[in-house]
Amino acid sequence: MEGPYIPTVHVSLPEGMYEELRRVATSMGIQITDLIKMYIRLGLQDSLISGGYSQYANGFKELVDRLIYIEGKIALLDETLRETVKKLQELEERIEELESPMPSAMVKRAGGKLK
Repeated sequence: MEGPYIPTVHVSLPEGMYEELRRVATSMGIQITDLIKMYIRLGLQDSLISGGYSQYANGFKELVDRLIYIEGKIALLDETLRETVKKLQELEERIEELESPMPSAMVKRAGGKLK
């Protein structure tokens, strides 16, 4: 067997629940699957607390909180990088326009004179 085995679970959800998950995931800047994983972790954490494993649950909660924070930061950095790349492309296009020779049609309209 190559690589680690990662089990896959398929879940059928009502459309309303899916739309709510999508809305929450979008607002957090994460994918729906990551949000579902987070909810599962939180559910397991609650289960551990009710089972008397609060010391493990506290550490688990801290890790989940840190993971959520890091995922949010990554989403913010990703959006910032995308915007920066977009602005850079716009600047490169503008520079190309400014450096390109004036089209002959514009020279003819100006009466052969460049202003």
